[in-house]
Amino acid sequence: MWVRKLASFGDQIRVNRGLYYHHGIYVDENNIIQFGSVTGELNPKTARVMITDMKGFLKKNAYYEVREFSSAELTEKRNPSDIVNYAYLQLGRGGYNVVTNNCEHFANECVFGKSKSEQVDNVMETVNKILRVPPINKR
Repeated sequence: MWVRKLASFGDQIRVNRGLYYHHGIYVDENNIIQFGSVTGELNPKTARVMITDMKGFLKKNAYYEVREFSSAELTEKRNPSDIVNYAYLQLGRGGYNVVTNNCEHFANECVFGKSKSEQVDNVMETVNKILRVPPINKR
């Protein structure tokens, strides 16, 4: 679940960019670690894990949301120091791919140690329903 509230050290945050949500890891107001591009364009060649300030993260948006975790997620979630340390270790990493390695994949990797994007999963589920593709059994 996502809520509008002040972020704390190690929180996963997101901002609505219209067609998608952009995710990052909150360190403090001057240090948000995100997987994006300095220019703000979704260009896989220039996208890197980098530090920006809150103004750079928000761009023209007025607010961000903070992730609140379910009981099950809390059992898998890293502690805030481990989340932030992992994010710092990824600075400069490239390899952006909107489907397999985007900002949400990065943020979830920092928080849980697992790369995952609910946004991509939701799009793929919708496409599969439209195409009437049977779901894949996950074990």
